[in-house]
Amino acid sequence: MQSNLAPSPRPTGSLPARAPTGSDRPHGGLALRAGVLALGLGLGLGLAACSKPEPPKPAARPPAVVRVMPSRSETVPVIQEHVGRVAAFRSVEVRARVEGILERRHFVEGTEVKRGQLLYTIDPTTYQTVLNDARAEVARAEANLANARSREQRYAPLVKENAISRQDYDDAVTTVKQNEALVASARGAVERAQINLGYTRVVANETGRIGATLVPEGRLVGKGEATHLTTIDRLEPVYVNFTMADRDALVFKRAMSTGEIREADGGSRARVFLPDGTEYDKLGKLDFTDSRVDPNTGTISLRAVMPNPGQSLLPGMFVRVEFISAKRPDTVLVPQQAVIKTPTGHIVWVIDKEGRATRRDLVVGQWLRDDWIIEKGLGAGEMVVVDGYQKLQPGAPVKAVPWTPTPGAGAGAGAVRAVAPGAAGAAGAPAAAPAAPPPGVAAPPAAVAPPAAAPSAKP
Repeated sequence: MQSNLAPSPRPTGSLPARAPTGSDRPHGGLALRAGVLALGLGLGLGLAACSKPEPPKPAARPPAVVRVMPSRSETVPVIQEHVGRVAAFRSVEVRARVEGILERRHFVEGTEVKRGQLLYTIDPTTYQTVLNDARAEVARAEANLANARSREQRYAPLVKENAISRQDYDDAVTTVKQNEALVASARGAVERAQINLGYTRVVANETGRIGATLVPEGRLVGKGEATHLTTIDRLEPVYVNFTMADRDALVFKRAMSTGEIREADGGSRARVFLPDGTEYDKLGKLDFTDSRVDPNTGTISLRAVMPNPGQSLLPGMFVRVEFISAKRPDTVLVPQQAVIKTPTGHIVWVIDKEGRATRRDLVVGQWLRDDWIIEKGLGAGEMVVVDGYQKLQPGAPVKAVPWTPTPGAGAGAGAVRAVAPGAAGAAGAPAAAPAAPPPGVAAPPAAVAPPAAAPSAKP
């Protein structure tokens, strides 16, 4: 059975439609092949890069070489610094004790004088005349006394026989006693005149150095008051007066009561530094502490006695006083050049048992010779880095060699010098032999001349 649907008629003059082939799109096929080739090339290069061997790692840096020294524990003196002023052990004013014209000076100003040495002569004429009058009065009084005694002796037997009245005899006895008193008074006047005559010879009442004369010859002295003529200062020994703040005194007493510090051997001592900075070669002792606080300054006055055989210390001289007031046991010390000052305080580098560097924060006290006194942050026997800490990092391994101090090379070469009790402390003493290196520390390398620095190339 034939279908009723007949095919649609083709339009005349037209070709049937077909899908385009590769020959119809020559540029499209080339682009596809190029993309495939690029993808394959990229994958090949990626695989080649992944299979390339890694470059060798740089060699590890050798440990930094540092010089170390163990911290140590000692009994150190407690030193307080003050500004003091020298005063004469005894300062005596020479004054004119009688009135008269100063005739002559018998000493050279500024020299040593002895006790009893003649210094001045005052005109003695008036006082010699007074003495002569007093002696004459003694002679007259003695004559009257002799006459009264003879009368009393004559009346004594007569009164027993009632030849004279009892009243006459009593008057004779009274006259004797009155003349005895007159003789004593006259003799006193003689002594007084002799004393005043002696005062016309002004003598030194102390041994020491005499100052400048304050009154020239020819001037009237002693008119209404004892004129000050000059001054004699005893300069062996001398006093050094200084003050301590009341707050420091309280802290010191509290530390003594708690046992943190103890009384120094030999008592409190004082060391003096002269105005030119040199140290005085004698030690003094504290001999006076005031019992009151000055309300104007809030300080307590103290005084030390200093031997002064060469008279290097002169009255009025300002000096620096190191007052060794006590001793502190078990104090940790490290060289000054091992301690680093930072904006936040002080630090030190410590080498632990594994040979690694560790940074420590410190609380430091005073300088003692070439060392720092460590209050907190470090114990005795720990290995501290003294030289070479500039290249350290926390936890970095190091190679430690022992450090030996050299005279004058420490950081405290110009520091305040204080000698612990019993320490030698003598300038110019031979340096001690270097100690053996502690366990775990390498021996120091031999000293070699540093190589010349190569000139830096400019970029």
